[in-house]
Amino acid sequence: MAEKLTMKALAGELEALRKRLRELETGIERKLENAMEKAAGKLKARIEASEGQGLRIQGHGSAVDVDARRRLIAERAYLRAERRGFGCGSPEQDWLEAEREIDQLLLQGWTKNERQEISSREAQPRKESRA
Repeated sequence: MAEKLTMKALAGELEALRKRLRELETGIERKLENAMEKAAGKLKARIEASEGQGLRIQGHGSAVDVDARRRLIAERAYLRAERRGFGCGSPEQDWLEAEREIDQLLLQGWTKNERQEISSREAQPRKESRA
């Protein structure tokens, strides 16, 4: 036998669905908060453990001081901005590109002498060829 749907019945079902949705949202928010607290705790522990130590590059015996890495990235980002005349482009993009370049060089076993050579080469203005 087919059941007749009335406005009252539909309103009741709608309210039950809304209540269930609120319960699900609350549960998801709780789980998300717990996961974020756990992740923040792990990150804090990693930061505290690495303070005063260098950033160890996997597969290499040497460690790179986190502050030294940050300085290298800042220098490279500045040089990138300088090369483009500090005009178009963004400092954030300069930083991200510099970070990628420095990390790549560090993974390849980049030495202090190579750093000085690259820095001095980049500081020199580029000559544009006219065809």
